[in-house]
Amino acid sequence: MSVCVCVLRLLALLHVAACYQSSMGVGSMGGILQLRPAPHPRFLHDHLSVNVSVQLGSTAHLHCCIAGIRDQSVSWYKKAGEEIHLITFGFQTYHNDDRFAMTYEHPHDWRLRIRFVQHRDEGTYQCQVSTHPPLTRTVHMHVVEAAMHILDERGVLLREKFYHTGSTIELQCRVSNVPIATALQLTWYRGRQRLNYDASRGGVSVKTELRGSVAHSWLRVGNAVKEDSGTYYCNVTHLAATSVNIHVVPEKHPAAIQAGGAVTPYAPLTILAALTHALTYSHALTHTLPPTPHR
Repeated sequence: MSVCVCVLRLLALLHVAACYQSSMGVGSMGGILQLRPAPHPRFLHDHLSVNVSVQLGSTAHLHCCIAGIRDQSVSWYKKAGEEIHLITFGFQTYHNDDRFAMTYEHPHDWRLRIRFVQHRDEGTYQCQVSTHPPLTRTVHMHVVEAAMHILDERGVLLREKFYHTGSTIELQCRVSNVPIATALQLTWYRGRQRLNYDASRGGVSVKTELRGSVAHSWLRVGNAVKEDSGTYYCNVTHLAATSVNIHVVPEKHPAAIQAGGAVTPYAPLTILAALTHALTYSHALTHTLPPTPHR
């Protein structure tokens, strides 16, 4: 009977050792069971302090990749001068703004998500692991606002432009202050209709490229007709947009004068001002010339 009790106790000890092995890690040397502590949590980032730029109105993800997390908690704070404000503790949000939340990306990323980023969100954020002493990673977030302009084929800034029937509408959308590594999408619209290669009208082409912090998108509409007139919008990832008014007019439109492949509006006041200036100059010249000698 005592042998059975000893066997049961031995099995119980082996079970405890196995549980400890799964939680703490076990090694062996010379047949002797050795217990070793679990690895300490550590950041997987090359730098513990980083700067990031986030587009105004977008969703920001501030990353905090940690290995070796077991029963520790992860928190996010925002620093404001000497004050520190708790935003999240675990998955619980303590901020009174529901745009903020902790999200977890398997296997290591405990990131802070900020939706619809505003200028006031700019600042210093800290990710902290509840070790002793705490592990801290700092993220300095800068909010940038893209500057958007529409230009013609000559690089001239536009608000309005006239084209002759049958000509090619060529527009360029230039977006600067684009955060690096931003998933940027530029789209063109005429009114509410999106313009792309699949447009039922045909003859429409769009080309977009990103060079550093500047994005370019070119729109070409061939063989323009009156129905191509309207307000053209360049939209960047549904965050911001800029527009230009395009008019397609007949070749001999009485209210326009030709300027290269496009036409510009007739400006009677400008011409009147030029004539007035010419007459004034002629009058002044007449009175300043020396008198003609009499013979």
